[in-house]
Amino acid sequence: MRNSTTTTDRLESPPETAERNVGDDGNNDAVDLGQNTAVDLGRIAWLGTVLVCLVVVLILVLQGYYGYAAVTFAVALAAGINLL
Repeated sequence: MRNSTTTTDRLESPPETAERNVGDDGNNDAVDLGQNTAVDLGRIAWLGTVLVCLVVVLILVLQGYYGYAAVTFAVALAAGINLL
């Protein structure tokens, strides 16, 4: 058996702060503020919910289920509020 240090025994130095793109508020800062802005996952999920509801509304109207279409449209509007 050897008595040498393993890689788990070594501590790594923290990365330089100049390499980080994390602001004081803890959010990642975009490298170029004019392009590639971040969209959070929650906003994408609400947008997907609204789009699915609108597709369902279209299908329900085409099938003649106007009451269900109205309720589904109300759900789409309620989900759309979260996008504002």
